[in-house]
Amino acid sequence: MATRAEIERIQAGLASVGNILGGEVELTDFLTSPLKRIGLAMELPAVQDRIRYLLQALDSAANEYFDGEALVAKELTDLGLISAPIIASGLIGLANEVGMFREHRVTAHQIDRFWRPAPIGLAGLGTRLAQITGEGQVVIERYGTNFVAYIPGTQTWSPIGLGNPIDFTSNLQAMKGPGLAASERGVQLALDESIKAAGATATASILLVGHSQGGLIAANIALKDKRVKGLVTFGAPISQLADQIKVPTVAIQHKNDIVPKLGLKANPLVENMVTVERVLPISTPVAAVLEAHDISNYAKTAELADESQESGLKRVREQVLAPFGAGGGIGVLGVGETAVFELRRVD
Repeated sequence: MATRAEIERIQAGLASVGNILGGEVELTDFLTSPLKRIGLAMELPAVQDRIRYLLQALDSAANEYFDGEALVAKELTDLGLISAPIIASGLIGLANEVGMFREHRVTAHQIDRFWRPAPIGLAGLGTRLAQITGEGQVVIERYGTNFVAYIPGTQTWSPIGLGNPIDFTSNLQAMKGPGLAASERGVQLALDESIKAAGATATASILLVGHSQGGLIAANIALKDKRVKGLVTFGAPISQLADQIKVPTVAIQHKNDIVPKLGLKANPLVENMVTVERVLPISTPVAAVLEAHDISNYAKTAELADESQESGLKRVREQVLAPFGAGGGIGVLGVGETAVFELRRVD
C-alpha cells in the first residue's frame, strides 16, 4: 500500500504537469510554433480533465487512511510564492509610520490559583481553551513538573497596541517572526514564573495549546524553548513555521475556516506533525466565518480526533499527551494546580 508521502508526491507531480501544460498555451506562446500550440490547445482540456480526475482519485485514496469525519489532510498547492512573514513585515513597516502595530513591553501577573481535574484528550484541551474569557488572560496547569499552557485567540482588533496584548498587533508581530509579539513574550513570562515557582527549572516539560493567534504564539515558542515537548493548535495559521517545528504536533483545522490559511501554504506531511481537517457543518451562511473558527466547535472536532484510530494521528496524539499521563491521557493525572495570568502592555 502506498504511503501518504508517496500519494502526496504523485499529486504534486500531476499538478506540476498541469501547470506546465497550461503555461504552454499563453497568448504570446502562439507567436512561436503556432501549429503545435494550436494542437496542444485542442488537446489540453481533455488532458486537464484527466489530471483533475486522477487528483481526485488520489485524494479519495489518501482519505481511506483515516476514520470518521476528521481527516488528516494536506492541501495540494500553496496559496502564493510570497510568504506570510514577508507580508506581515511589510504591513508593520508601513503602519509604524502612523503609529500602528507598534509593540511595547509586556507584563504577566498571576491573578488566580486553584486546583481542578485534569482535561481528558484533545477535546479536553479544546474545552479548557473555550473556558478562557478574561481579557488578556492565559492559563497554566501544573502536574508535578509537567505544565500545560492554554493561549486563547485574538480578543481585540484595534490597530493600535493597547493594554491587552492578545490583539491584532500581536497577530502581525507573531506572523513576522518568533519573539516579537507582546502576547508571546507575556506567555513566556508566565511560563517562566510558573516553572520557577514549582522549582522545576531543570526538569520542566511543557505542552502548549493554542487557538488562532494562541496557536501561532505557541508554535513560535515551540521553536525556541527546549522545554516544550508537545503542541496542539486549533484553527491557527502555523503552516509558515510547520517545517521548523520538531516537537510532536497536532494541528486541528476546519476546511471552511479562513484563519489557518493565513500562513499562505499547506502544513507539511512530516513524521512529527499531523493535521486533522474537517468541514464544519454551518447552521446559517451568515455565521459561517464565525462558526468555523469558534473554539467551542473546534473542541467538538477534537472529540472526533480523540476517537480516530488512524495510525498516524494515533501515534502523534499519544506522543503529544504521553508526558502528561501514562497511555497518552492527561486525565489519568487526576488534579492539577491551575494558575491564571493576566498579560498587559506597558509603556
